[in-house]
Amino acid sequence: MNMEIINFLFAEEQMFTTSLLIALISLFIFSFISDKYKKYKDLNPNEAVNLMDDEGNLVIVDVREEKERKAGFIANDTHIPLGKIKNTIKDLDPTKTYLLYCRSGSRSGHAASMFTKSDFQNVYNLKGGFNAWKRSDLPIKK
Repeated sequence: MNMEIINFLFAEEQMFTTSLLIALISLFIFSFISDKYKKYKDLNPNEAVNLMDDEGNLVIVDVREEKERKAGFIANDTHIPLGKIKNTIKDLDPTKTYLLYCRSGSRSGHAASMFTKSDFQNVYNLKGGFNAWKRSDLPIKK
């Protein structure tokens, strides 16, 4: 039975499907491993509000582009577009707590990785980004 499955999977007419299956499994494993070893934590909007209430040492960083801020932003944030993080990070205080956000949480996740690679210890990413913040009916500034 096992040889039949192997022969089926590696038959010439099945190679595309088999390659696709291997790629999907690899992506799943990579995603699982990278989530396990990332050094920042994803927070949903309610958890972010709790962090804002509890953390007096918090810096909120919007990594979106300037034009995206026209849709609104979180009060008292600092605007550092993702493209400028690499040059700006050296000027930031690594002892503070950072909550990063973008439109959907993807770019801010990348920025959070940059922060932790630069030895920042308390780094959070707003899961779902500004879109999730708005969907939660939390206050925004314009």
